[in-house]
Amino acid sequence: AQTAPKPAVGPAVKGLEQLKISNDSSGGSNGSRPQSQQGPPSTTGTGTTTPTDSGTPLVKSKRRIDVAAEYAKNQRDRDTLNLVVVGHVDAGKSTLMGHLLYALGQVNERTMRKFERDAEKIGKGSFAYAWVLDETDEERARGVTMDVATSSFATKNRRFTLLDSPGHKDFVPNMISGASRADVAVLVVDASTGEFESGFDGNGQTREHAILIRSLGVRQLVVAVNKLDCVGWSQGRYAEIVDRLLAFLTGCGYLKDDVRFVPVSGLKGTNLVRRIDDDANSTAPAELQAWYVDETNTEHGQGEAKAKAGPCLVDLLDTFAMPERPVSKA
Repeated sequence: AQTAPKPAVGPAVKGLEQLKISNDSSGGSNGSRPQSQQGPPSTTGTGTTTPTDSGTPLVKSKRRIDVAAEYAKNQRDRDTLNLVVVGHVDAGKSTLMGHLLYALGQVNERTMRKFERDAEKIGKGSFAYAWVLDETDEERARGVTMDVATSSFATKNRRFTLLDSPGHKDFVPNMISGASRADVAVLVVDASTGEFESGFDGNGQTREHAILIRSLGVRQLVVAVNKLDCVGWSQGRYAEIVDRLLAFLTGCGYLKDDVRFVPVSGLKGTNLVRRIDDDANSTAPAELQAWYVDETNTEHGQGEAKAKAGPCLVDLLDTFAMPERPVSKA
């Protein structure tokens, strides 16, 4: 009998048979994966690599981070301090610090002119500098700081994170939240007739704020005697405030050498960033120049020794000592 012919094998079937033979020869008789399909090798702590069964690399690094060195590296240009501004309500804290930020170039001219126009529209022209820090509509309408405002600025030797805290007694919890982050502080007092007494005596916040920040660890303090221009830059009024506050502050835990005083006008910008004898400071009041001098710093001219003007606010801020950080104790 005649044998039937074999069916023809198409090219597609031949291709499948060749692929099967190729896989069998590369995989081996034990069914292991080809090397090209295995996972990447792993790195051990000694720098050697070992393959893993699952294909997932195992990384074991023995590199240790020197926290103190990294911290020093980040802070090598300037040391950073958290500065809280405290004081009785309406002592002029926000106006003082807003004017300081503007004078240091942290607020541009266009923005400042806008604040002045908007403040004039609602009859609060003197609050323009305060609006640098009081940003909410409610704070601007009421003319009272309600929450802690933050900003930053730099002096010659220091960088500061500014914490402008509210002075009204209803917002003491907010003030505490800001003071708890502070390293150093500025206590602002109003030198106007009767205003210092209302903040320092009775239910005023000057005493309470000074005690609170001391209990939260603040040791270094600058007292800005603000609005001294309202009493004609009176030396007697300034001396009276210094005597009363220094006795109180040393009695509640501050060291005398850690408390310094400076006469300023936050609204006019007097004695904020320039000393009153600075050649560029042509608007310095003669009344203040007559008595605010630094006896330890004199200049000689025409055979006479003349004491130079006392430090401005920025000068005092720039001399704050760096507190010991927890990382420094490691």
